[in-house]
Amino acid sequence: MYEDALAGTPGVSAIGVARLHVIATSHPCACAEAALAVKGLDYRRVELVELLHRPVQRLRYGHPTVPGLTLADGEKVIGSVAILRRIDELVPEPPLYPGDGEARGRVESAEEWGERVLQNAVRRIEVALFRRSPRALLSYAEASTLPTPRWLIRVNAPAGVRVYGKLVGASDEAARADLRALPGYLDQADSLIAEGTIGGEAPNAADLQIGSSIRQLSAIADLEPLLAGQSAALARHFPPMVGHVPPGTVPADWLPSFTAAKRTAEMTKQARARRRDPEPCLRTRSTTHESHS
Repeated sequence: MYEDALAGTPGVSAIGVARLHVIATSHPCACAEAALAVKGLDYRRVELVELLHRPVQRLRYGHPTVPGLTLADGEKVIGSVAILRRIDELVPEPPLYPGDGEARGRVESAEEWGERVLQNAVRRIEVALFRRSPRALLSYAEASTLPTPRWLIRVNAPAGVRVYGKLVGASDEAARADLRALPGYLDQADSLIAEGTIGGEAPNAADLQIGSSIRQLSAIADLEPLLAGQSAALARHFPPMVGHVPPGTVPADWLPSFTAAKRTAEMTKQARARRRDPEPCLRTRSTTHESHS
């Protein structure tokens, strides 16, 4: 466990200094941090070790997940949706939910969809890809503030991914189904923007809940063609994603058809370029190899 220096906007907090328990590169944790920033609240960010956090969080909050928020008066709130709703009650301005009842209902419904459906799909996709590319998991570890040696992360990564994959149901079959459903999910987010539920200048709770998952997807190179809609702009509410899943990690038969077709076309284009002029390609491979050594 590692506690950062005071985060947020010093001196602005209306509820004292809270503690936010997180895991690095977790999208629900990013959602909660963004909400605290919108409110201008002081908090201390306490990073936990993934998987080992589960018994600690169960003891602290009665539930094994993150994020968890402990307010200055000792009140404990677990889960991104619950955290956003509680801090909006305590600090109404700027609002994370509209004052109008009907508009609030739409935002809450979109927020719940973002948490129950999109967030879980992204989590399963990520874990399934980490099984295929352990090096990608190491790149995500760069976001951690914990003083864990890289060699230890590398050694423990395969077992950790297997265990976590079972906990969240991230089988290959589940991840393939999630990827096939992903264009529909992104269309849903675009529709929410078109109707005005999300996508405004100031983020609401649904912007943060959905945007944190879309930001997470931006690290997966094979999914870049999918992230061309309006919903990609929701990632602007967050710092740049740390971590990268390299091209070719997602099996072609897992990808939505038009994405697979675009990928195949690009590979064909590269193959033709190699046949026309192999020397530049050889130089490129050599340079790439040197940069990763």
